[in-house]
Amino acid sequence: MSLRTRLLLTTSAIVLVVVTALSVGVSTIVSRQLLHEVDKSLDARIEVIASSLLENRQTSPNGMRMQNPLTDALMPMRFDTVTQVIDANGSIFIALGEVDLPITQQVLNIANNPNGGLARSTVTISDVRYRILTVPLVRGGALQLAKDISDIERAKSGIRQRLIGIGLFGILVAAAAGWWVARRTAKPIQQLANAAEHIALTQQLDTTLDIHGDREVEQLADSFNTMLSALRLSSDRQKQLVQDTSHELRTPLTSLRANSELLERDTLDTPTRNAILRDIRAEVDELTSLSSELAALASDQRLVEEPTAIDLGEAATEVATRASRRTGRTVTVVANAPQVATVRIGQFERALNNLVDNALKFCPTAQPVEVIVNGKRISVVDHGPGISDADKPLVFDRFYRATATRALPGSGLGLAIVKQFADDHGATVSVSDTPGGGATVTIQFT
Repeated sequence: MSLRTRLLLTTSAIVLVVVTALSVGVSTIVSRQLLHEVDKSLDARIEVIASSLLENRQTSPNGMRMQNPLTDALMPMRFDTVTQVIDANGSIFIALGEVDLPITQQVLNIANNPNGGLARSTVTISDVRYRILTVPLVRGGALQLAKDISDIERAKSGIRQRLIGIGLFGILVAAAAGWWVARRTAKPIQQLANAAEHIALTQQLDTTLDIHGDREVEQLADSFNTMLSALRLSSDRQKQLVQDTSHELRTPLTSLRANSELLERDTLDTPTRNAILRDIRAEVDELTSLSSELAALASDQRLVEEPTAIDLGEAATEVATRASRRTGRTVTVVANAPQVATVRIGQFERALNNLVDNALKFCPTAQPVEVIVNGKRISVVDHGPGISDADKPLVFDRFYRATATRALPGSGLGLAIVKQFADDHGATVSVSDTPGGGATVTIQFT
């Protein structure tokens, strides 16, 4: 079911329920009020009869029934009510009107108990609706007074018909309004859906949606544009990564091919062959390192690893200890009030290890590499040739290598991995000069 149809049906159903409830309520209130007015009229007539007829009780000769007696007490009731007096046995001895009122067990109980209270009821006699009031007589028996309420029933029927008509009209108006609102609401959403299908079909991520409507719809369109922008950036980065990777792989693969062709020669002596094999192993190691770093860059560590709270001083000490053990070089850790940070441990250790390896690569053998932890700031300090001002803004780009370092082994991805770690954790990474010479790379957590 479409959104437009759902909104239309929902609006109509709500109006139907509201109109039905209001109609039932109005009809009930009007009906009760009309009956209340009839009951007041009957109460007034009872008082007139009680003050005259019942104080001078008439009886028919020999107990015979008196049909339509025109006494002074009953004369006012002759033309608009039905009056009936019964004895304790339920026998009618005075009747005024065209019909006989029903005598039920409740009426007999009242006739036999002067203190039995009164009773009201609504009955149908000869297809005519009557409202009946029954009261006890002081000397026994009961007086029944009834009024034709056909006019009231017709009025109630007319009110119901009008309410039904008003309700149907209200439902039609609500349906029209619901259709208009649904159309106005669904149109921009349909445009957004069509645009999404078009983009999915054509892969044209440079599309920008220009959809206007309610604030929520415009906000949805803006969010969609933001998503498209992120997808465009991701796609551009992927393309650039593929291009850069292809370029970087070309050199070691060309070297491997050349060395393999040299090995095919029968005139090679043993020292030359061993040198070529060493070159091949070095190229394979470089390809392995490049593959590992590309995998780290290509994978979204936010989906692979859950963040964990760690002590930055302890984590830095562990990385430094492993680097010293692996290289035989001195890596010192200075921890000044280290704090706890929430990071993905594997990604953090790889980033910090890359910084330490870079520092060891460019730092003279006699000089130690320092890892300084100050609160939530980690700095890796070396005393090598440093990084020129022209290269500082570019060293965190993928595959970028400064002119002075291109002869050294490496893929140019180490600092890019550090930058990705910082971006994933809301941290910042920067590079500055070390006093006395060298470079200092700092990761600052928020």
